Amino acid sequence: MKKRTFCNPVKINYQYQRGYKGRESADPAVVLYKDTYFLFASHGSGYWVSDDLAEWKFIRVDTAKFPDFALFAPATLVIGDRMYITHCQGGNILYSDDPFDPDSWVNIGKAYDWNDPAFIYDDDGYAYIYEGLDRINPLRASKLDPNDNMKLVEGPVKIFTSDFKNRGYERSGDNNENEETLPCLEGAWVNKIGDKYYLTYAVPGTEWSGYCDGVAVSDSPMGPFVNCDNSPTVFKNTGFMRGAGHGCLFYDKAGKLWKMDTVSISVNHMFERRLCMFPAKIGEGGRLYTNTLRGDYPMRYPEDVDEPFDEADAGMHLLSYGKKVAASSVLDDAHALEMAVDENMKTWWSAKTGDAGEWLSVDLGRRVSALSVQINFADQDIIDCSGRDNGFSYRFTLEASDDGKEWRMLADRRGNDDDISHEYIQFDEPQEFRYIKLTNCGPVPASGKFSVSGLRVFGGPQGEAPQPVADFTVKRDTDERNMTVSWEPVPGAEGYFVRFGVNENELYTQYQIIGECRAEIRILIRGVKYYVTVDAYNSGGVTPSGIIKSGG
Repeated sequence: MKKRTFCNPVKINYQYQRGYKGRESADPAVVLYKDTYFLFASHGSGYWVSDDLAEWKFIRVDTAKFPDFALFAPATLVIGDRMYITHCQGGNILYSDDPFDPDSWVNIGKAYDWNDPAFIYDDDGYAYIYEGLDRINPLRASKLDPNDNMKLVEGPVKIFTSDFKNRGYERSGDNNENEETLPCLEGAWVNKIGDKYYLTYAVPGTEWSGYCDGVAVSDSPMGPFVNCDNSPTVFKNTGFMRGAGHGCLFYDKAGKLWKMDTVSISVNHMFERRLCMFPAKIGEGGRLYTNTLRGDYPMRYPEDVDEPFDEADAGMHLLSYGKKVAASSVLDDAHALEMAVDENMKTWWSAKTGDAGEWLSVDLGRRVSALSVQINFADQDIIDCSGRDNGFSYRFTLEASDDGKEWRMLADRRGNDDDISHEYIQFDEPQEFRYIKLTNCGPVPASGKFSVSGLRVFGGPQGEAPQPVADFTVKRDTDERNMTVSWEPVPGAEGYFVRFGVNENELYTQYQIIGECRAEIRILIRGVKYYVTVDAYNSGGVTPSGIIKSGG
């Protein structure tokens, strides 16, 4: 039986937003209710349910009746058979005893106005809310009474403050290079794990590739929270998906931790965003870690692995990066052919039109054995629209060829009615081909042009993995928030993973480096010692260097 896999971004129908010229889902909140996962997100007009965290079904809510479901940043809580939800923008608290029924929600008002909220229910019988969205003011916590319609019992009190002068990852910018723009502290989420309270928080801003989640810990639900030396706990500013912050930490049915977060595109609009999901765990010293290494490559279904943090990676390799591309047309130099295979979701190829018959093909350079394909559509020159009732869908064919002349069908979506902008197709059996071709077969959603930010082909190991990096140098700057790692190129390597951390046995924070042999790391904390290693990779596999060095 084949191993079931999924691939980030999360495969849901992202909603169009008025004024964005694009779509968005962000700020996810996942909760397990009666053996079903519920996923809420900003501006959702409803929510999704899943049995396996991979395939999601949408439940529509009447936002005329329940306008809170059109707001940003939901927070959820389950107490017994009752589910609660609230939102950013001063949202009300609603509850349902049957959230499978979208008409069952009851509005019980709010204790006070809040932004970017998060809930927990503690052993003392009280609920606690964590909130804040500001470039200056700290995050806050309050105590609520669920036996009295979530009446305010205590608070709000200040629990955590930003400190970008000492924490490099809180600086603004795609690579944390901007000290002029104050970071935005937001996206609080709290979990009680053992006898500790873990706060994850988002900085420096959702529009940056450097968007990430820090982590702080307290002995009390009302804080104060102390920042952890391994922050950020979620970081991914390189690779296909860039930016990962403001989300939720939750347990799956097997009791394993996962982190679902917000991914930045932020090209058509600052809030043009998607969702991503990574395995997490509590490591040595009680540190919270999230595994983003190859986090935009195929992963195995959560229920199919015993230890997701170490086993979720499906072992597939990217076969399409930087390969030769052809197309029916090219809109302009800003949307060139190579942008369909450049491993950057923030750039894309676009055809001149959205007409049926526009196509894109990739020459993989040799006959390969492919296991899956991910098609990432982009929104180029779409009309200004909103909502989910537009009747949009991508209709296309995906074909393969050995010679670029005779084609056979891999996937036929000409009858597709789902508006899925990140389509992941896993083959029942390995498919061997050299060329792959994507052809538009219907109107592009929102009257846009046919455009693709990533036509990504994955397969098992193809050829030999590269030799290891023989040596590398590590230089910590006088500004201790910065560190430079450099090495000599490895023949046959397609790229490198620079992994580092505060524990030699837990090097989980990573930069993916393509086309260079140097990593400018700018997310460190002053006064904290780090350890570093460098892996080389290609379509044949990943080769650790076996060397760990101190980063000072």
